[in-house]
Amino acid sequence: HLGKAKELFGFGKWILGSSILIFLLTQGDDIFVGKLLGTTALGLYQLAYRISNMPATEITHVISQVTFPAYSKLQDNIEKLREAYLRVLQVTAFLSFPLAGLIFVLAPDFTRIFLGEKWMPMVPAMQILAIFGLIRSIGANSGPLFQAIGHPEISTKLQLGRLILLIILVVPLTIHWGFFGTAVAVMISGLAFRFVTDSMVIKVINCTIWEYYRLLVIPCMGTIIMYVVQLYIKDNLHDVSILLFITLIISGLLIYLATLFSLKSYSYDIRKNITEVLSIKR
Repeated sequence: HLGKAKELFGFGKWILGSSILIFLLTQGDDIFVGKLLGTTALGLYQLAYRISNMPATEITHVISQVTFPAYSKLQDNIEKLREAYLRVLQVTAFLSFPLAGLIFVLAPDFTRIFLGEKWMPMVPAMQILAIFGLIRSIGANSGPLFQAIGHPEISTKLQLGRLILLIILVVPLTIHWGFFGTAVAVMISGLAFRFVTDSMVIKVINCTIWEYYRLLVIPCMGTIIMYVVQLYIKDNLHDVSILLFITLIISGLLIYLATLFSLKSYSYDIRKNITEVLSIKR
């Protein structure tokens, strides 16, 4: 019993540490904006953050909640664990890339139509944070993986490293560029440790770099094509009404889906993997 208690304490202290670091990472930028720039800038920044992080909060949070038990059952079978992780990664990327792309390209129109001109200063920060929201959504699945294999300390140490980098960047960038600088600091710290985390995941599930990143490259290509077409359409419009805004969303998603589903091997994989992930959730 004493051995079990020690084991549980050893596991639990990293989970607790991770929870504290996540709180500091998600709330620390607000503290700096509020202290350095005041409440008006804080309000603009918080709304920009909330909207731009929808892919991470609305999609991957749900997925990551159901993957931990599945990964735990597969921890002794690396082949099955790798298969499950890559399946969830593909579905996450498939959903998150177009949402982040639409937020990025339509941020000015969304803000002008639904919030009003006084909120327009938050648009550049929202666009930068949309990139961070995408990075965050792709990475949301790594924490449950590290916990499932009995190494929660990996997540905790990575989060500590990211917090240190964020602290180094956030003050000078916020002073220099305002809350846009805060958004840049958040995005850079997230991107830098995304690559570190990816390398750890690749090592744990024992896959090749190409096996991992090919699942991100294809939806990234689809999103870039969608973005270019959307930008071209917007440049030829004098003003974007609510009806046109909705049309842009629908057309953007159709362009994205057409691009991805034109690749037959990817199309087959994503259909199969969406079904598998939904079965995991049930």
